[in-house]
Amino acid sequence: MPECLENVSSDDPTPNLEQARRTALMAHSIVIMLKEMGLPDEKDDTLSIVCTDLGDIWGMQEEYVTRLQSMLRGERDWSLLADALIDISSIVEHMAWHATSVRESILELAEYCYSQSESK
Repeated sequence: MPECLENVSSDDPTPNLEQARRTALMAHSIVIMLKEMGLPDEKDDTLSIVCTDLGDIWGMQEEYVTRLQSMLRGERDWSLLADALIDISSIVEHMAWHATSVRESILELAEYCYSQSESK
């Protein structure tokens, strides 16, 4: 389960807003960097995919590490281990989805960056 949802339960539906903010700030940082470097507006659709997917992957890697460490330090119980593995599997699947989603857009932006590098 993503960290932003870790404290969501039927009796407390409050998401982890701090993690959501950190993920959004990372995505925003990517946008700012590329826009400050002069990325043209016609690349905004590609940029939105890249910053969203990379921001989410960044946020999920934090959650992945936390869950993995928790599993290794946790109680030695088969049922709890199964739950932890399912949680980790969900994170890995989510990361894989974003990795597939972002691949083409990353290459498009990289090609643009190389073209800008060669023109100077």
